[in-house]
Amino acid sequence: MRVVNGMEAKPHSWPWQASMQVKQLPFMPFQHVCGGSLIHEEWVLTAAHCFTQLSVPTSWQMCFGKHHINASMDGPTEVCVPVVAIISHKDFVYPQISDLTNDIALVRLAKPVSMTREISPVCLPKPESLMPAGHFCYVTGWGDEKGSTVPVVAKKLNQAPLPIVSFETCSKPNYWWDSVRPSMVCAGYESPDELKSACQGDSGGPFVCKSADTGSLWEVHGVVSFGPRGCIVDKKPSVFTRVSAFNHWIEDNIKRYIYDNTPAA
Repeated sequence: MRVVNGMEAKPHSWPWQASMQVKQLPFMPFQHVCGGSLIHEEWVLTAAHCFTQLSVPTSWQMCFGKHHINASMDGPTEVCVPVVAIISHKDFVYPQISDLTNDIALVRLAKPVSMTREISPVCLPKPESLMPAGHFCYVTGWGDEKGSTVPVVAKKLNQAPLPIVSFETCSKPNYWWDSVRPSMVCAGYESPDELKSACQGDSGGPFVCKSADTGSLWEVHGVVSFGPRGCIVDKKPSVFTRVSAFNHWIEDNIKRYIYDNTPAA
């Protein structure tokens, strides 16, 4: 069982999924630490907290077309690209303050990724769009598959359907209370006996929903942000940065990088 009691994904069925890999020291190999979503041939959307320990672009690479986390297993479908810029939201203050508001970042790739059957971008949702409570969306990643306090990276890409939990419910005192903000979205099961969740190693990865307009296109409505220690806890669903609250931030920063090479305010 995966992503904490999800299931193995069909290989390459989530073609925007990125494995964000870091090299702690020059002589060390790259290691998977976070997920991300390809939203453009040169841009990846992810979580700002992935870069709290190391934000030097040259220490990172983004890998696409993967199913096995083991690089040698995927063969010609896999492409790994160096990073030239990391743009974290300027109002992301964690860990100086224990608040994960604005947990969003953009990664600029050193070169465009060629689109293939195994690699293609996901759509952004409409600004401020909200999925209704109970609507099922999917979280994907190589994160911890057992919900233990010691992360164990899954060897294959996993997926889990999670129902949206309303902000009104998620912000109740016996849920996440004031840890959640309207710029976040909660999803998951309210009872631990249902046992599905995002977990360590899934951070920054996509939470995707079928478009409410077309019913066929996938949109990235969330970026994996935080959850309870151990991942499966009563009334503690997974919490995602709500992408539709940051459409303008995403567009402004991409434009400013391209034309001015300065981060947006």
